[in-house]
This record gives sequence, structure tokens and C-alpha cells, in this order.
Amino acid sequence: MIQIVPSIASSNLLEIGEEVRRVTKVGYLHLDVEDGNFSPDITFGMDMIQAVAEHTNAVLDAHLMVSDPLKYIDPLCDCGVEWIAPHIESTLYPSEPLGKIHARGKKAGLALNYKTDVRELEPYFDQLDYVLLQTSEAGDTGLSFREFCFEKIARARKLLPKHISLWADGGITGDILPRLAQCGLDHAVMGRAIFGAKDPQAEYTRLMGMGNAAASL
Repeated sequence: MIQIVPSIASSNLLEIGEEVRRVTKVGYLHLDVEDGNFSPDITFGMDMIQAVAEHTNAVLDAHLMVSDPLKYIDPLCDCGVEWIAPHIESTLYPSEPLGKIHARGKKAGLALNYKTDVRELEPYFDQLDYVLLQTSEAGDTGLSFREFCFEKIARARKLLPKHISLWADGGITGDILPRLAQCGLDHAVMGRAIFGAKDPQAEYTRLMGMGNAAASL
């Protein structure tokens, strides 16, 4: 079964409260946390994340595109974020943030830029609950899905132990979702594909059906 994870960063940020209310029946909501250093943009601070958490029943996950992930973990946990993935490229010692996330009772992951080899994850398998693969340049919301990432996702699924959930984020559309499901993807982060629709909740439901039909083939 594949989960569709709407990405709030691709919603209308001038009306973020209303945008969250437009997707009340979703399992997850995705938060891109960018600091302007590791990634060129600056997105959500803790006050905004806390406000989102108070207006949704969805499970919140945070994708940390930041140069010092350790300092974000406790504030995110305090806001109610349940899944947290710093970038493997952002720290010399990935075990440190992973351990801190687990110490707070949350799900710990690592995100990889699309150019990073998935074999970089092997030393951390016993600490990982999930892996998030960037399928376009981190922080550039307008870029398209990189075609070679289909093969990378399939390779990652074969490499990763079954207990590690596989996520992808970046340029994912309804047209490529079935193929991603067949590659073994567990969670597809989708932004414009959902919030660009006239009815985001209906589009989420449609995409869930499409993805799971493909995954069952």
C-alpha cells in the first residue's frame, strides 16, 4: 500500500490555515523545514508548525533541509511532529540526530539528495524507520522529477530492510505515481499535484486509489 503525503510548502502560504482545512481527511502532512543555508529557501518556523499541528489530525513529518539538524529535533517534537528526517549530507555523524529522535519516541529517517548513493545508508539501517529520497533538487519546488530516480527507488527498495519505509519527494505527479508504486515506494510526497487541484481532498483520494491499484499489480 502506498501513502500520499501532501506537502504544505506547495500550498497557498498566504492562506495556510484554509489550505490545511482543505485536506482534513489525510493520513500525513509533510513539512519542509529549510534554513536558507543547506537549502536556499527559508520555510516554516516552530510557531507555524505548532499552528499547523493544532489544526489537523494528520500525522506530521518534517524534512529537515538545514545545516544543523540537531537543534531542530526537540522543538519539532514539542510541536507534535512524529516523523523527522535530516539530510545525510548535513551531518558528519548521522547516528547522533537519529538517536536523539528515537530518544523522544519519534520515527527517525534520513533524507538523501538525488545525487547521493543509497549505499551511504547501510551503516544506519538499525537506526532507521524510513528513508526519504529527493527526486529533484532539494528546495526547488518547481523542478521536475528526475527520470533516473525510478531506478534508484527500485534499487533502494531492494537494498533496504523491510522494516524501513521508503519515501520520495520532488516533482511527483499523478502521471508517474503508478510507476513509483510498482518500484516499491511506500510514501509519495506530493505538493503541487494536490494543492494545485480545485479540490485537494478529492485529488488526494483519487491519487491514493490510483497508487494502490498500481501497487497491487
